[in-house]
Amino acid sequence: MKFKLEDKVPLIFIGFMGTGKTTLGQYTANQTNRSFVDLDHLIEQRTNQTIPDIFASQGESGFRELETQYLQEAIEQYDIISTGGGIIERPESLELLSKCKNVIWLDTDINLIFDRIKNDANRPNAANKAFDELKRLYLSRVSRYNEIAFSRMDTNKDLDLLHQELMNILNCE
Repeated sequence: MKFKLEDKVPLIFIGFMGTGKTTLGQYTANQTNRSFVDLDHLIEQRTNQTIPDIFASQGESGFRELETQYLQEAIEQYDIISTGGGIIERPESLELLSKCKNVIWLDTDINLIFDRIKNDANRPNAANKAFDELKRLYLSRVSRYNEIAFSRMDTNKDLDLLHQELMNILNCE
């Protein structure tokens, strides 16, 4: 499978929070001269609210509706998309993702994930959660990530190595 701009098929990163979707997405966009969007940032920009504010005012279900809406927009406009960790929670978002052939699941050890996100106030589903609670949330999502992804990458590596691995997966050497 080739990753070509003219295919108009975006590269979409899915995976649990803290696995490096935004970092690898931005890096890959810079290295390949393609457009990039972090879906959470797009939602914040369009709604003029932070993710925690949206969760507080509309609940998680309201946020997931916005996520589906802006995922559709992002698929139509961007080459590389980094999604939020819960993108797979809503059937409508899963359906949109299932139509895309370049969906990559970024994953790593739950201990590393916990270390990366434990003090991040911008992650409502991680705020004030103990390790065991976060691990349960992670485990509840793993099968859906696996179901929807074209490939899985372990992100416990140097960014340059991850990018090369990604290019190999997409046959873009």
